[in-house]
Amino acid sequence: MINRRKIMALFSTAALGLSFVAGSATADGHGGWTIGFSQDTMDHPWRAYMVTSAEAQAATYPDIKEFIYTDAGGSNEKQIADVEDLISRGVDLIMMSPREAQALVPAVEAIKAAGIPLVVLDREIVGEDYNVFIGGNNLQIGDELGKYTKANAPANFNYLELEGIPGATPTIQRHEGFTAQIEGGATRLDAQPANYDLAPAIPIMEDWLTKYKGQFQVIYAHNDPMILGAINVLKEAGYKPGDVFLVGVDGQREAFEAIKEGWLQATAIYATGGALGLDMAVRVLKGEAVPKRIITETPVITADNVDDFYDPNSQYVR
Repeated sequence: MINRRKIMALFSTAALGLSFVAGSATADGHGGWTIGFSQDTMDHPWRAYMVTSAEAQAATYPDIKEFIYTDAGGSNEKQIADVEDLISRGVDLIMMSPREAQALVPAVEAIKAAGIPLVVLDREIVGEDYNVFIGGNNLQIGDELGKYTKANAPANFNYLELEGIPGATPTIQRHEGFTAQIEGGATRLDAQPANYDLAPAIPIMEDWLTKYKGQFQVIYAHNDPMILGAINVLKEAGYKPGDVFLVGVDGQREAFEAIKEGWLQATAIYATGGALGLDMAVRVLKGEAVPKRIITETPVITADNVDDFYDPNSQYVR
């Protein structure tokens, strides 16, 4: 079994090893690098943690003069403009977690045209014009959660699906993996995008209670904030822990607590990759070899193993 200690050891070893390599005085007389980070939105704890963990890691490298991040506020157009601004500011490397793959093609093309290295986190881009991609296997996440749900939820269940951002690769793959595993043993009553956010999930869930009360046994959300929003509505409506089989993704502290309380039946850890991404960025800038793709571990967390991962002082496992 993969537990929290093993996962933390894996990431810490990588980070510490790379920090040691780059920890000498400013190299080659370049005067220090500037790294720019283009984030889809900072109005989300998981995405904010991605940036702040990268920023904290940047502070450990003497070779990094400045770490700049931008907040696109959930807008493809703003994220393209943010990337163009980072390019105009002369950054040496760009880290990016794109809102949508297809919509961000102009940003990727601009980075390539400027000759700036690119590290991509979490969501895929179109093509392979990047130096390193770091993310979990979202299709596998959906597969594993689908298997767990089929094995543990009521037979021939009806379910509701809280989707992420339409067009984003995790949204597509988490849906495809889940449905592939439950096919023939479940019926989807409805699906609505809540854009990976808690607040939009609440009115969707309220509407579903009006339309489908008593008809559904499972709710699958593409991330933890959305399922936590659904839990808030279910609590207000008088539901009790275990009345509905609930599934999320991320490995957020509050999700672990919901598992321990019996509200949430399963989630999957999905690393932000911020600190590791920063380490890879330094290797790229130093001209060192880097893997093209780094796929992080995404263990399923249930009541059986939640205590191996839960830390009340940490919002995310990594």
